[in-house]
Amino acid sequence: MNTRLWSILFIIAALLLTAACQPEPQVIELPTLASLPTLTPSDTPTITPFPTDTPTPTPTDTPTITPTYTPSLTVTSSLTPTSTVTPTNTVTPSPTATDTPTVTPTPDTPQILDFTASETSPVPGANVTLRWSSIADTARIDQLNQQGAVVQTFSVPPSGEITVTIPGNLGRLIVYRLAAIRGGQETARSIPITVSCAVAWFFGNEFAPVNSGCPVALGAVAAGKYQPFERGLMIFVTANGLNRIYGLQNANNRYISYVSGWDGGSIDYPDAPSGLQRPQEEFRWAFLNTLAPVGTWQDALGWATGDINRDSRTIQFEDSGAFYIDAPGGAVYRFSGGDSGTWMKIK
Repeated sequence: MNTRLWSILFIIAALLLTAACQPEPQVIELPTLASLPTLTPSDTPTITPFPTDTPTPTPTDTPTITPTYTPSLTVTSSLTPTSTVTPTNTVTPSPTATDTPTVTPTPDTPQILDFTASETSPVPGANVTLRWSSIADTARIDQLNQQGAVVQTFSVPPSGEITVTIPGNLGRLIVYRLAAIRGGQETARSIPITVSCAVAWFFGNEFAPVNSGCPVALGAVAAGKYQPFERGLMIFVTANGLNRIYGLQNANNRYISYVSGWDGGSIDYPDAPSGLQRPQEEFRWAFLNTLAPVGTWQDALGWATGDINRDSRTIQFEDSGAFYIDAPGGAVYRFSGGDSGTWMKIK
């Protein structure tokens, strides 16, 4: 309440108290007190302005809250595309599940995990290390020739290594086969070894038979002779210190050889039928002094079909014991080895 009002009220109270104490009520100054109503309206307008502050913040706050919530609802819709990425992750577990059965072996089934060779194109006599690992109870390694026949077998542990010496008498291809055994079952894996020859064949490596070995030396060339016959042929070789006559008959591809005893002199022999010729020089000597693989040379070979050829001849030996001799026109014959055996034309 206003200080002025309190002062007026205090004065009025004091006057009333003083008047009450007066014995004579003749002092009448009430008209002066009649000014009280004038003070009341002057105070009332002063208190009225307070309510004007209250309505001002109320309308201002209400519209501010309403737009704030509207954009927050828009943000929630942006979460929807995020969930679409989730299906991409479902692809990842698929390959993982596929690999698991491959690694886990069946207890009773043997498995070869690895089988390697330190070299796959060695020369004859070279050492090659075979390494392997398997899940098995027992294992072995077979050595096979070109034809697939087992030549040698090694008993080995399920995992380990072994050093083998490459033979020179099994041909140009040797196969090592690892066999793993478990629970009465067997599985195998093979490594082919191509034998590289240190010396080339005089007739070309590409014409060497697949089951041939390697040359022990270069081909030897020296004076020689050749003559074809009705049912075979004859070759005379002096190369490599030889002095031999080789007679090849077509029947069963058999051959036989003899050291020549011809002294260069003339040897009588019956005349050949028309269009054919008699054997000449060393070959005539052989017809008269030796036998064919079966029967006489005349029975085995018949008459000569051409004149004698005196070109040089080449001979080359294989580490298996076989050897090769050429003939006119680039022909080459392989002999199984020794003084007699079988022959084949390779070129």
